[in-house]
Amino acid sequence: MTTTREDRRRPVSLSAAEVGASAGVAVTGRLTHHQARAAALLAVVVVLWCAEPLHGVPPAVVARIGAVVACSPWLGTVRLGEALKTVPWSMLLFMAATTAMGVALTTSGAAARLAGGLFGGPAGGTGGGTGAAPPTWLFLGAVVVVSTLAHLVLQSRSARSGVLVPLVIAAAAGAGISPAAAAFASTAAAGFCLTLPSSAKPVVLFHKVEGVTTYTRRDLLRVSAVLGPLTAALVLAFALYVWPLLGLATR
Repeated sequence: MTTTREDRRRPVSLSAAEVGASAGVAVTGRLTHHQARAAALLAVVVVLWCAEPLHGVPPAVVARIGAVVACSPWLGTVRLGEALKTVPWSMLLFMAATTAMGVALTTSGAAARLAGGLFGGPAGGTGGGTGAAPPTWLFLGAVVVVSTLAHLVLQSRSARSGVLVPLVIAAAAGAGISPAAAAFASTAAAGFCLTLPSSAKPVVLFHKVEGVTTYTRRDLLRVSAVLGPLTAALVLAFALYVWPLLGLATR
């Protein structure tokens, strides 16, 4: 959808040497001093992640320590100022805010109260709705559509699920739908993120590459107009007909 017939007729041939030449690094021979130190640091961080049950240090703290070491004068491979310039601070703040929102929705009881007010049941307290459970296909369809469109306002998939899943679980319990099935469908649909350059971190990162022509907003809209509805329909079909055969019942 984003290429011409001439583009599709051209064979794709890319060697390791060409990749190295475009990146300005050698891809054959022995590692440089900086490459060896970076590889060693990465190995240590991965080992510490895997050994979390032994030392009890959270993965985020391990990653932060690794980042500090990577920018240190003696053991690092990059200067701290140069590294800080490449950090998407606005995106990080946005992700932190949405993650905190998801935690607050769960721990404060707001998700259960909101879902109870919409669908009735015990989650809604005394101010619940009518108590009439919606059809399974209608409820899951609404969950899938909202989750598919959530990328327009939340850039991170983890942030989308952090906000949506507590609401979906509480609403599913009030509507008589399996919370596991509803949360699974929401998480699968929330993976769609192609409409705008700001819809996801990878789309943002590769939207503008220095010296390289990439996709435009029009390309993303054209692709999303087809893949968005297709993704929602596919997830809904699997939630209703395929996953129940594998043990994930909707009720």
